[in-house]
Amino acid sequence: MKMHIISKKGFDFQIGILVSEMEYVRNETYRLLKTQKLATSELDFNFDAYSNSIGTLLLHIACHEFKFQLNNFYKRNITEDEFKLYRHAMPSTMNKRGIYGNDLDFYLKELESVRENTLSYLKNLKDEWLFEEIILSNGKNIGNYYYHIRHIIDDEINHQGQMKITLKRLSFL
Repeated sequence: MKMHIISKKGFDFQIGILVSEMEYVRNETYRLLKTQKLATSELDFNFDAYSNSIGTLLLHIACHEFKFQLNNFYKRNITEDEFKLYRHAMPSTMNKRGIYGNDLDFYLKELESVRENTLSYLKNLKDEWLFEEIILSNGKNIGNYYYHIRHIIDDEINHQGQMKITLKRLSFL
C-alpha cells in the first residue's frame, strides 16, 4: 500500500503538510485503540509504579494540544473547569494516578474536540506564521510555531509507543 504525506486541501501549503502528518498520526492512535475494544479497567492499567495508563496518555495528548491552543490561539489562561479536566494530564502530574474510570469514548471525544479546534484555527493561518518566533511575556524566546506543532505530532508518536508496551502487558499485541 502506498502512503503519502501531501498538503491537506483547505490549508496553506506548509500548514497543510503538518495537518496531513497530524491526521496520519492520529489515525494510527485510533487504529491502535479501536481494534482492541479496551475496557475501562484496561485503560486504567499501570504495569508498574512508573508507567502511565493508556487513559492518562490519551488525555495527556489532548492536554498537550489544548495547552498549545491556549497559549497560541486563544492567548488566555486555563479556566477552572479546563484545569479540573486536564490537571492530571499535565507532564508534572501524569504519574499521580489521577485519571481513571473513563471509557474509550470519553478519550476519543476529547481528542477529536481538541483537534477540531486546532484545525479550525490553522485553516485561517498562512505558512509565514509557522516561522514566527514565540516570545513569552517574560521575553523568553521558545522557538517557532512550526517546531511546536511538530512537537505535538512527535509527542503523540512517542505515547503510541508507550501504549503499545501497555497493550503488550495486557496481551493485546
